[in-house]
Amino acid sequence: MEKTTLSSPTSKIFPPGKCIKKATKSKLTQKPITFPENKSQIPFSPIVQATFTDPETLQVRAVFLVSTNTQLNGDKLEFMIYQNWYVDLDGNRQLQFFITYDIDDTISTDFDVYEISFKAEKDPYGDDAFKSIKTIQTFLWDIDPVTSRGTETNVQDSVK
Repeated sequence: MEKTTLSSPTSKIFPPGKCIKKATKSKLTQKPITFPENKSQIPFSPIVQATFTDPETLQVRAVFLVSTNTQLNGDKLEFMIYQNWYVDLDGNRQLQFFITYDIDDTISTDFDVYEISFKAEKDPYGDDAFKSIKTIQTFLWDIDPVTSRGTETNVQDSVK
């Protein structure tokens, strides 16, 4: 694992793992959703669905909120997906995903809703990579690096 050292308050910190794709985003709302009592820079946890569409394909879909109080929102806002494999203390493979973006850290009461969809990669484990995966962790990660927030999701088998 590579050691990350923050050299200045403006440095960017990228999550662990491998960047698997630049996410195609889909903005779900035209008008922002408002949380008037919000007093925190910490993002809301994403809503995530993870499904085995077949034994070798893990499809992940996430819906998440991003502050509208930024100059980078709209067409310039980009999301990247990082995938991290690790082994837990019991020797089981675990899988994490990080939805990364870069916006100004401000307290916001207005949020845009986005959806992204992607397929997990099997590397470095090959064909039996997903054999023991029962849950995944998915995080929103602002790379600038003040805030992130995550959730754990049970992986479902597709309906046959």
